[in-house]
Order: sequence, then structure tokens, then C-alpha cells
Amino acid sequence: MNLERWIIVGIIILNILLIGLFLPKEKAREAWLLFLSLQFITWPAGLFAVEMGWINYPVQLLIDANKYNKTSFSFEFLFFPILSVFFSLYFPKNKNITVKFLYYSIFASVFTTIEVILEKTTNLVHYDEWKWHWSLISIIISLFINHHYYLWFIKRLKKVGHQ
Repeated sequence: MNLERWIIVGIIILNILLIGLFLPKEKAREAWLLFLSLQFITWPAGLFAVEMGWINYPVQLLIDANKYNKTSFSFEFLFFPILSVFFSLYFPKNKNITVKFLYYSIFASVFTTIEVILEKTTNLVHYDEWKWHWSLISIIISLFINHHYYLWFIKRLKKVGHQ
């Protein structure tokens, strides 16, 4: 197994640890909602970017993954959705707009910085026409849509008495 695959395995282990340590058991249902709904956003968006030739993922965890799905399975279906769970569950809902803006910005910036480092130092991601600021913008938009869907869904659940 090459270095890139070990990096993916390490990130998977880190994500599992984050879930085990920081995901409250009583929020498991909400976590599943957030996890699955972000996949609904990231898969077509990632597929579009790859098919347009803007970005590619030369090395995948599963060796033959690029034959069937040219997006990054690890990123689109695991890492980003798991982190979006924490983004929404720990969102500073009772803070002012400046704090909320900073929360979005810092979260997306850290994620983008990690992607840029991986792009520069590994074969996990390769920017063709893509630029780091497109990642930053798409992460913010994805988090915004997913978080507001989550708020809408929870509000509807409370109306029908399921929470």
C-alpha cells in the first residue's frame, strides 16, 4: 500500500475517533441526517467538477475505484459528510452573525488548507482547472445548504411531535 492510501486510512481512523469521542449518542439520528444529506450534495457536485476536467483524484483507497466513480469516494462520501455532522451539531446558533460567519469561514478554510496541502504533496487530489478558492466557496455553499436543510428538517420534526 502506498503513502497516499495510508493517508486515507489515517484520515478514516481519525474520523472514527472523532465520532466516538465527540458525537453525542442522543444526536445519532441527526448525525445520520446530516451525513446522508451532504452526500446528496457532494456526489453530483464532485462528479460535475471531475467530468468537466477541473479536478481529479489519481489515487483512491480502493484500487479500481476510478473505473466506476471518478470522484473521491473518501472525500465525497466519508470525510466531508462526517465533518459536516460536527459543523452543524456544534454550530453557534445563539451567536451573532459575525460569529456565525467566522465559524463558516474558519471551518471551510481549514478544510481547504488541508486539501491544498494534499494537492501539493500527494497524488490524492490534482487540480487541473480547479483553484483553491473554488474549494473554499463550494465547501461554504455545501455546508450552508446542508445546515439549513437540517434546521428545516428538525423544525418539521418538532411540529409533528417527534422530538
